[in-house]
Amino acid sequence: MRRADSFLVVVVGALAVFVGSRVVARRATLTVHAPARADRIEGDGAERASAGASGAAGMSRPRNSESARTASDLHDVHTLRRDAIARVANPELVRQQIAAATDSYMTDMLAADSGLLVRWPDDRREKGLRIWVQSLSGVRDWDTRYTQMARDAFADWSADLPARLDFVLDSTSSDIRVVWIDRFPPEQGRRVGNTNRDNDQNGWIVSANISIAVHDSLGRVIDPVNLTGIMRHEAGHALGLGHSNDSTTKMFPVEMTNAIAAADRATLRLLYRLPPGSVR
Repeated sequence: MRRADSFLVVVVGALAVFVGSRVVARRATLTVHAPARADRIEGDGAERASAGASGAAGMSRPRNSESARTASDLHDVHTLRRDAIARVANPELVRQQIAAATDSYMTDMLAADSGLLVRWPDDRREKGLRIWVQSLSGVRDWDTRYTQMARDAFADWSADLPARLDFVLDSTSSDIRVVWIDRFPPEQGRRVGNTNRDNDQNGWIVSANISIAVHDSLGRVIDPVNLTGIMRHEAGHALGLGHSNDSTTKMFPVEMTNAIAAADRATLRLLYRLPPGSVR
């Protein structure tokens, strides 16, 4: 082989090595900066849903988060398979009982939820209502004390609930699950809490999932006092309560009070005296 040809082979070979090394380096760079996988929920190995994957249309939110209010903000609770719920045996009698309970806001709930009543079965007094709260989270600014705060929020309703509350460590054996997320996306308004309830065809709740954000949609940390109030609100939804039109109650769509009001308690007691189902 001539010297010129040998030199050309060396140059081409060196160029090929250089290009190959740049491709490998580029792939390594892309791998380093690729988004990490979602954190996993303690107890069952399922990946934690991101803020945008909650599938909800509204929220319970703190009054100091943002100034805008949208119609979708009023719907932070969703009853799945709602169209399959049967009518109660005697809807007129149920409506009369509700009308007579002037200390409750059950009429507000029926108007907001198309005449549906959903609640947990009566056997939960003996079987217990199993609640799992995520106790480890990689969400920025999350505090380990939030776990006990969520359990306390459920306990705050227990005096008016004909069911035993059991807090479990394994999410796979739970009836109600509480998870923490960073925030809900801006297009979902000021939402910082959401509850999805699943039920059978008779209106009995069979499971509930609560998502609570640590930050509002602008990324600001939610004050722990307000977060506690939001947790009480979503716990009320998980137990079967809907929204109230009375701004002094805990179940008003906008966070105006952190405390459970007498009307909240009266409505929960009434709910568990009535049969579930549609009263339209």
